[in-house]
Amino acid sequence: MISLNCVPLSAYCSHTGESIDAINKRIQRGVWKEGVQVLKVEGVKERWIDLAEVTKWARKGQNCQGA
Repeated sequence: MISLNCVPLSAYCSHTGESIDAINKRIQRGVWKEGVQVLKVEGVKERWIDLAEVTKWARKGQNCQGA
């Protein structure tokens, strides 16, 4: 199994079940930021998702220490 830090938006949506529209709305509302969770790669049309930053966002405000 390969561990990736960043994946194309289409792969992210395919694996999580989230829609591209939902991601675009997060970006428009400023919930996700270009250059943080969403990356524009030079020479590539599709945006990429930084999985480490998405994990930080998802865990924001939660106790990640476990019980």
